[in-house]
Amino acid sequence: MTNWPPLDLHAHIDTTVTPQDLLNLRAVVFAASRTLAESRLALHRQQHDLLTIWGVGVHPGVKVALDGYAPEEFNQLLDQTAYVSEVGLDARAPSRRAKQHEVLASLLSQLQKKPRLISIHSYGATREIVDHLERTPVTGAILHWWLGDRATTSRALELGAYFSLNIATLRQSDAIDLIPIDRLLLETDHPDGNRRGARPQQPGNVADVEASLAKARGISTTEVRIQAWRNLADLVTSTGTNDLLPSRVAAILGAIT
Repeated sequence: MTNWPPLDLHAHIDTTVTPQDLLNLRAVVFAASRTLAESRLALHRQQHDLLTIWGVGVHPGVKVALDGYAPEEFNQLLDQTAYVSEVGLDARAPSRRAKQHEVLASLLSQLQKKPRLISIHSYGATREIVDHLERTPVTGAILHWWLGDRATTSRALELGAYFSLNIATLRQSDAIDLIPIDRLLLETDHPDGNRRGARPQQPGNVADVEASLAKARGISTTEVRIQAWRNLADLVTSTGTNDLLPSRVAAILGAIT
């Protein structure tokens, strides 16, 4: 296996976990936040966590996240991170759909001006997510735990979207084969996406995703991991976010050829 560490583009981590515990994961992990309040706590850690990228998020399925969304604060928090997560739409909360659309439209409008890596939630609303991306094109869109049909997946690809896959995605989706390998990233979505994944079930353990993708694409697990890092490097370059990453992560990306 390559010396490059595992790469997890979407996991949920308690903001009180110690820096040493995160280093012990031996992985580069993008940590999603659900609310602006959680994002504030997470981003205070940025200078201490060498391999973890903390995000700013407004989870569409969390009422307090939607109610607590303030465009000005979101815009200010963007200046502290390369990563926006978790944002999007969630059909499990029909009474809040109008608010979800309002918040997502506001977020995307700001992200047109400040490009970031954007991990987008789309449960039960994949077509509507692509509609938003067509109306408000952004650089850096990463469709997380994607279960869109083949036609919607093709639309997303035409818009330049990337896709982060966990082991549950691979078992549930019938459109993953459409996605070129240079648009694929790996995730755990810990603790939900890897409940039936390989042990230890922790952020950064994407070994089962790497193995499944390697088998499906007829390549080695080493090639899967290297390609994921190359794809991340392309995203960081296109969004201009290298200076917002922890220095160790930036150094890894700088070594990619």
